[in-house]
Amino acid sequence: MVTRAINPAPWNGCAPLNSSYRTTATAHTSVFGSTTPSNCSGAMAGLIKKVAISDYLAVNLVDRVFDDPVMFSSLEALLGVYGYAMQIYCDFSGYTDIAIGSALLLGYKLPDNFNRPYKADSLQDFWRRWHISLSSWLRDYLYIPLGGSRTNQEWKIYRNLMITMLLGGLWHGAAWNFVIWGALHGSALTVTRIWQRWRKRKGWTFHEAAWYKPLMVFLTFHFVCLTWIFFRAQTTEKAMAVITRIASVESLKAANMVPSVMLALVVGYGIHATPTEWRMQGTRLFSRAPAPVQALVLTVALFVLKEIATSDVVPFIYFQF
Repeated sequence: MVTRAINPAPWNGCAPLNSSYRTTATAHTSVFGSTTPSNCSGAMAGLIKKVAISDYLAVNLVDRVFDDPVMFSSLEALLGVYGYAMQIYCDFSGYTDIAIGSALLLGYKLPDNFNRPYKADSLQDFWRRWHISLSSWLRDYLYIPLGGSRTNQEWKIYRNLMITMLLGGLWHGAAWNFVIWGALHGSALTVTRIWQRWRKRKGWTFHEAAWYKPLMVFLTFHFVCLTWIFFRAQTTEKAMAVITRIASVESLKAANMVPSVMLALVVGYGIHATPTEWRMQGTRLFSRAPAPVQALVLTVALFVLKEIATSDVVPFIYFQF
C-alpha cells in the first residue's frame, strides 16, 4: 500500500469540532480486488439517496413549500422543512458515497464524510458527524489559526467559534441568509459550551439519565432544521415566511402530502436511523453473493431508479457552492 496526502480543500478538512478526520487516501495495489462489490454497492447507495429520496423530495415537496409557503398548511410547511433536512443530507452524502465508491474502484480508500448527523445529541456532535471534510477544514484553516480553544480567556474561544461559523456561512454564498445560518450555528455552539461548563461546575449529573440523550437529539435536530430554513430559502423574507407559517399553527391538514412523498420521508429517515452495523452487514452480504446475483441486484436497482427519477433535472446542491 501507498499513502498519499490529499491537497487541503473542502473535501478534506474543517470545523471547530472534529479531530478524528484523516486527510489521507490509501492507494491499493489491487484495484479490482475483493473490495469491488462493496465499491459498486456504495456508489449505488449514493445514487439511490440522490435520485429516489433527495430529488423526489425536492421536486414534490421542498421546492413547492419554499417557493410559496402561504399556499401550504402549518403541518405541510413543517414537513417541507423536514423534507429539506433529508434532501440535503441525501444529496450531500449521496454524492460523497458515489465519490468514495468510485475512488475504491480506482484503488483509493477515502474516509467517510457523514455519520448519521441527525442522531447527534449536541451541536458539537452534529458537526463531528456532518460533512466531516468541511468541518475539519474549517477547524484546521480557520478555528485553529484564530487561536482555537488554546487560551485562558473563555470569551476568545466564543469569538473564534463565531468568526469560524460566520465565515463558513459566507463560504456558501455572499447573502444574508448564509450569514444568519452561520451566526445561528456559532451562537448555538457558544451556548452549548457555556452550558457544558456551567453543568460541570455545578456538578450536575442529570445528563446521565436515560431521558437526557433522546431529548437532546430531538432539540439538536430541530435546531438544525431551523437553520436549514435560512440555508434553503432564497431570501431572508422567504425564510421568515416559512417560519411564520409553521408558527401560526393555522391548519394541521396535509392535503398536499401524497403517499409517495410521505413514503420517501419515512424511508429516508428510516435509513438514516439504522445502525451502522446493519449497513456494514448488508455490504458484506452483497460482497459474498455470487457475481450473477450482484449483477441482477444492481440491474434491478438501476431500473427502479429510472422509473422513480423525476423528469426535472435536479443538480447536486453542493455544485452551487
